[in-house]
Amino acid sequence: MHCQGRLVVNVFMKGKSGFLRLCLWGLLCNSQLTEAVEVIGLYEIELIANSQSAEDRTQAIKQAMYAVLSRVLVSEDISKIPVVQQALNSAQNYVKQSQFSLISADELPDTDARLLRVQFDEDQLMEVMRKSQVGIWSEIRPETLVWLVVDDEEGRRFYNADSMPELESALAFASKIKGVPMIFPMLDLEEQQKISLSEVLGADSRNLLAVSARYEVTSVMAGRIAKKGNCWQGEWAFYFDGKIKQWSGACLPLKAAAVAGVQGAYDVLSNYYGVKPETSAPH
Repeated sequence: MHCQGRLVVNVFMKGKSGFLRLCLWGLLCNSQLTEAVEVIGLYEIELIANSQSAEDRTQAIKQAMYAVLSRVLVSEDISKIPVVQQALNSAQNYVKQSQFSLISADELPDTDARLLRVQFDEDQLMEVMRKSQVGIWSEIRPETLVWLVVDDEEGRRFYNADSMPELESALAFASKIKGVPMIFPMLDLEEQQKISLSEVLGADSRNLLAVSARYEVTSVMAGRIAKKGNCWQGEWAFYFDGKIKQWSGACLPLKAAAVAGVQGAYDVLSNYYGVKPETSAPH
């Protein structure tokens, strides 16, 4: 299934309280999960429905469920999982709450489209998934440090949220849509003296990881996102558990390019921390 439509996701993250809860749950037996947050709202989502008609509502709810499952299940392609296919066909049965609201006329003028907020019944949905032995990644998730180089008409430089609001919005969206908590380096004078732009995606990652050590994270993502005409192309490297995963994306709209980058991080982390019903702790 290929989900289309624009998603405007509401996911909230708790910092240290999530870490305390992690301790209480006894998940710190795995030393990899030293810094973690609790991702709130994994089963809630907002998206744009073409109208308030029953047909468009049904389609939008299917898309909403697909997006929700894609950030909690462990699979290279959740659309191939039989229980997911069955759940999508009866997606409305898992809805806890749903509500339409108006969209700003500046966004979509002269249209019947509406913003639809959907909250799924987590217990009911996950019970079905567990019975089918599908791996599930809990809401307790490690933070990932992201080093990002931006390459556009203004040149090549480190990502700066204050001066790049459009990119900041795209990265926040990607973090929320995949449920991957991300932090960014301070890039203070000390860091700028220790690391160069070329080292972010260089073949030798030792200095990058050494500079990253001050943040006490277990996963580091390095990327370069380049503007090419009307689209953006990303190159990424993900460092976790002593291994490196590298990938590049097609030239896509900015938000889609950001999601493609975070998807790679989700794949690695969910495979590591995701738990199948027959296991009691992450491997």
